This record gives sequence, structure tokens and C-alpha cells, in this order.
Amino acid sequence: MMETHDAPPARRLQQDIMAATEQIQGNGAASAATFHPPFTDSSGSAVGPQLTAQQFADFRRDGYLRVDGLSSREEIDSLIAAYDRLFTEKRGWESGALFDMVARDDPKKDLSLPQMLWPSRYEPLLRQTRLYASAYSIAQQLLGPKLVNVLEHAISKPAGRGAATPWHQDDAFSRPGSGFVEAISIWMPLQDVDVGSGCMQYIRGSNHGRLFDHRSPNNDPRIHGLELVAPPDLTHCVPVPLPAGSCVIHHSRTIHSAGPNTANHPRRAYILGYSVQSKPHQRIHKDYPWNLEKQTARDERELAAMTPLRRSWRRLQKMIRGYGL
Repeated sequence: MMETHDAPPARRLQQDIMAATEQIQGNGAASAATFHPPFTDSSGSAVGPQLTAQQFADFRRDGYLRVDGLSSREEIDSLIAAYDRLFTEKRGWESGALFDMVARDDPKKDLSLPQMLWPSRYEPLLRQTRLYASAYSIAQQLLGPKLVNVLEHAISKPAGRGAATPWHQDDAFSRPGSGFVEAISIWMPLQDVDVGSGCMQYIRGSNHGRLFDHRSPNNDPRIHGLELVAPPDLTHCVPVPLPAGSCVIHHSRTIHSAGPNTANHPRRAYILGYSVQSKPHQRIHKDYPWNLEKQTARDERELAAMTPLRRSWRRLQKMIRGYGL
């Protein structure tokens, strides 16, 4: 192990992480990990929480990690009204950005589990926050400077009736043309969250396993979401309650879910996904069968909002996906 007592702080952190990585590899518990310096602002000051060597090792081992102190309670409270308007005003519905994750879209009914893709397109305030900057900093520490923001979504589980999120792996949503060396999601609640209100739950260590078969909920391809065909072994299931301003990060291979919201207030979550993209020849060339069969109203709304040329191209892509061309 390297000596660290005379090293400057940044160098000491690098040495600590390298030592932790060597220990993990020696135990056969995780793949190689690389130290990445924290994100800094224009003055050179570090932004957001700085991960320790132990946190780094825990994430590699378990496939998820809780991190506190991304934002203040005051900033979180200031975001709630704008966040709620996204859903009460149904922004993005016509373009397919807003949809039901676990049931068929029906404009005449309340959504069981409302989800919105790229919500900052409709509320730019979300990207002008310490919360957003802290999430980016954490992602850069884990993935390095070549990371790409590949996902942004908001989920609002209605008070007292918000549906459960099925057990799944994020890798199952990957489509042809996509590919990454590694991908993570940073899940940030806008209020305190526990098991009763639908906090995240993980199968510890499942990030080291394979991608399991998935299907549409209730075997209905008109539903956007996915669920594992075979329920996971819950022996190593760990719920992660969080206060507002904290986050839980998970690897794209980690099996996870969230229970229903039985609380008397909405369960709001803001999620940012980051990845390091792979080379073109390493990317997915054939669609997974559970994605190929999808026929959702969300997709139809998205198509209808496109130009005729782009709409035709998208339909042609879907036709050839199953052949891996």
C-alpha cells in the first residue's frame, strides 16, 4: 500500500481510492475502478459532496450508494411548486414526454405512476440548482470527465395511491445504437422518503450479475415500463430511506424497485443518468425482445409530434431492429 502521510489532499484521496480498489479486486468483488477528481467551479472550488475511498469501494461492491448533502432543505422546498406544475399542467403530454410508467396511458384517467422525460425542457430551473451541480460532480467522480448525461426524468407518485415501481434493471431499456462502458443513475427525492412513501430498494451486489429477462408489466406491451420475468431473491434486498437533499446512486445493472406511496403527500423524485459511451463496434445492434414488442400510446404521441420525414425514419428503424441491421 502506498504511503499517504506527506501527500497533498487530492493525492491522498487518489491513493486511498487506489488502495481500496486493490482490496476489492483482491477479494474478487468488483471490476477495476479509476480515481477521478471532483468537479470544480470557476474558482477551482469543489462542487457538492466529495466521495471518500470507502464510499467509492462500497459503490463498486454493492451497486448502489447513499450520499448526503447535495442540496439544502431551502433549495429543495423552492423547487416543489415548479416541479408539481410539470404534472398538474401535464407538460410534455402531447410529445410523449409525460406518460404512465406501469399502466396504459389514458387521458381520461389519473396516471398510476406519472413519469416525465427531460423535465428541464419544460422547467429550466431544475438545471440551475446546487442539486443538479452536485449530481454532476458525483457522476464525474465515479465515471470521469468523459461522462455524458443520457437521462433526465421526474417521477411523481400520487399521495396514498402511487403505484409500485416493478423490480427491473436499467440496462433492459437499452436500445440498438446505444452502448456504454458504464452507466449510473442518481435518484434524488424532493421530500423525505421512507419505505411507506416509496423509497428505492436494491438487491445488493446484483450489479455483478447478468442482465435478466424482462417483460412489460402484466405482459401488456402497451405499457411503457419493464419488470423482471422472474422475481428476484430478496435475501439481500436493502431499502434506502433518504432525507430531501440526499441521493442514492445505482449502477445500470443493479436490480431495483420502489414500493407504492401510502403517505399523505406526493413522492417526488428527480433522476439524472450518466454514462461513458462505448465505441461504435461495441454498441447494441439488435433490440431486446421485450422492447421490440412495445406499442405504447406514448410512442404514438412522440411520433405524431415529429416531422413527417423523421417519423418515417423512426418507423423504418423499428422495422429493422429485430434483424440487428
